[in-house]
Amino acid sequence: MSFRTRALLPIALAAMLATGCASQGRAPASQHNVVSAQELSRAGDVSLYDALTQLRPAFLRSRGSLPGATTPAAPIQVYIGGMSMGGVEHLRQIVANAVVEVRFLEPQQAIARFGGNNTGGAILVVLK
Repeated sequence: MSFRTRALLPIALAAMLATGCASQGRAPASQHNVVSAQELSRAGDVSLYDALTQLRPAFLRSRGSLPGATTPAAPIQVYIGGMSMGGVEHLRQIVANAVVEVRFLEPQQAIARFGGNNTGGAILVVLK
């Protein structure tokens, strides 16, 4: 092993340890927009709206308008099986235990997937 390799080895090990420690105990960054059936089961026997209020209240907050804008924020659209169901009030009619997954799409993602009526973002629901 050369001197250069021995000198770089501790740096490489420290970087690997730091990366490993930073990721322990947290979901991957992409998972903050997803709620699984397992997580929903912890909310109890409630509506999906109530479960999201407990688990991911940010899912239910409208997005799309800038601070200080005079126009109200665009409503969030709910999709079940790729079909538009309307606004977040529809989530009150769904039992959380009947859901496999809930995914929030940011406005840019929602517009790209479903069109210009989704400037507030979208909630995708997958039922059992």
